Amino acid sequence: MPMVKYGFVKEEDRLFPPMVVVEVTNVCNLRCIHCPHPKMVERPDYRPHNMEWGLFKKIADEVALHPGTIFRLACDGEPLCHPRFIDMLHYADSRGVGPIAFNTNGALMTEDKARGVLAIKKGVVEFSLDAITKEAYESIRVGANFEKVMANVLRFIELRNELNPDVKVMVSIIVQPESDDDREKFLEYWSGRADHVLQRKYIACKGELDESKERYEELPERWPCKQLWTRFNISPEGLAEFCTDDWHDESVVADVRERSIGDIWRGDEYGSLRRFHLDGKFDEIPYCSECTDWRVIEWDFDYFRAIRKAFE
Repeated sequence: MPMVKYGFVKEEDRLFPPMVVVEVTNVCNLRCIHCPHPKMVERPDYRPHNMEWGLFKKIADEVALHPGTIFRLACDGEPLCHPRFIDMLHYADSRGVGPIAFNTNGALMTEDKARGVLAIKKGVVEFSLDAITKEAYESIRVGANFEKVMANVLRFIELRNELNPDVKVMVSIIVQPESDDDREKFLEYWSGRADHVLQRKYIACKGELDESKERYEELPERWPCKQLWTRFNISPEGLAEFCTDDWHDESVVADVRERSIGDIWRGDEYGSLRRFHLDGKFDEIPYCSECTDWRVIEWDFDYFRAIRKAFE
């Protein structure tokens, strides 16, 4: 069961989200088995989209007004596929935003890009790797070359140690059958090399993936979704979505191009969603009524904790 009270962790979180998640692109260079992206790109309505520069600046400028907000660039794709991703990091950093965090599969992390990332003042780079042997890795992260990615990650760590220790490195593995045999060796290899090793739970993303692979304890009752109190999600087009696992823009509450993040966060849309969740009236929200992902999204195990551990 959750170990914290449902609701805002800090009083100031009522005014502005403690984490803003910006999906800068829906383009990816891999076809990972635990990700809905390979199915998404096969849909007839899929269109590759990179966030426009003006929209990104608008978002970063507002986040800059709230020091300490985690600015996380975690998207429906690979952030390094965005042609101006390094520029985005530098702009947010120049505005005083931080910590800046992003996930990458590491395949596109060239030396030039690594040096560009390490030019920011403070950040967290998470390399999503999921295995430590070539066979397991390439069966999970389809389209990647194990040796190349390992070389990229190790070189990034080497450069980080030399250039900027205030950029922390996390590596992560998703707990799923395909990685079970690698997990202990993965933790042993990366402990001491990375600042934090993160074990992520497999999430079926509202039925987009195989729900039988989810691992959770039988629970007596459903709890409110923590995302409504902890993170604000923005799609590449600028749509504010209350669910980070929304791959089809079905949880849209507003448009960040037309309203501020703070206004939306404090607005009636989010207020109603929170009340329904606290009252256990999940059926009142069509998008939430059939959700099972809540079972593996616990209130006392989250990305905030992972970032704290990376900086310890």
